[in-house]
Order: sequence, then C-alpha cells, then structure tokens
Amino acid sequence: MTSEARFLVNAIVVPLGILLPIGTCVFAWFKGGGAERYGAALFWLSGLGTLGFEMVTGQATPVLEELFLDMAVAIGFLALAIRYNNLWLGAAMMVKGLQLAVHSTHLTDGEDPYFAGFNLYAASLNLVSLLICLILLGGTFAAIRRRKRERLAPAEPRPDPPIQRRLSPRERLARG
Repeated sequence: MTSEARFLVNAIVVPLGILLPIGTCVFAWFKGGGAERYGAALFWLSGLGTLGFEMVTGQATPVLEELFLDMAVAIGFLALAIRYNNLWLGAAMMVKGLQLAVHSTHLTDGEDPYFAGFNLYAASLNLVSLLICLILLGGTFAAIRRRKRERLAPAEPRPDPPIQRRLSPRERLARG
C-alpha cells in the first residue's frame, strides 16, 4: 500500500472512529428512552476508560486492562438487557462478548496479525465498535418509533359507568 493510500485511509477512518461513537452516544442520549440512555452512557464510559488506560499505560491498546473493562461493560449490557428486556441490548452484550474473544486471542498470540499492511487486531476492535454504534442507533430508532406509535394510537374507550338512579328517602332508610 502506498503512503498516499495509507494517508487517505487514516484521514477517513480515524475521524470516523472518533466522531461516530460520539455522535451515536449523543443521539441516543437525547432521542432514546431509558434503556438507550443507559446503553449510551455505558458505551461512552467504556470509551473514556479505554482512553484513560491508553494514557496511563502508554500502549496503543492495553490488552489486559481492556479485557477487564470490556468484561465489565458486557456485564453492564447484560444487566440492562435483563432490566429493560430489549433485544438490542442483548445484541450489544453478544458483540462485547466477541470483543472479549478478540482480546483473549490477542493475549495468547502476543503478536498483532497483519494482512495487506492492516493490523487485523485493531481492525477487529474497530469493527466491534462500529457494530455497537449501529446497534445503539437501531435501538434508538426503535424507541423513537415506539413512542410515535404510542402517541398516535387511539385512546381506548373507557366503559361508561353504570347509570344509577336516585334512591327515594324510603329506599335509603331501608338500606340502612
């Protein structure tokens, strides 16, 4: 791959990798329901935790620290999936499980696999991040659609209360 092509790929992929998760989390926070807000906060905090680990350790991807962080995030998505009973939260948890598998495979290998000049480990982590963003966007759009459908649904007619006639003074005395 030529240096110009590598520069072009980096000029597109790096800003997209930064702006897409931020935009997704902001969109889910302001337009989603409770589950989407918690999911966005969890995904946002995992990104901040990863950034913190990178700054503290000085490594591009601190594998062991990210393994534990991603395990905590996967457990968080599991708790949210159980709490809110949403399909997209279960999918996010499964994708985080895929990321755990990538980390553990990298721990056993110790060396980054390359294909055509691309780091496959980093590409798979970016793919998982992209999948989480798409899942979060899908959950947010589903919440928007559900709220719109509930708002436009006709109100169920309430049954009329039974008509009661006024009791005469004699009937009132008889009832006690």
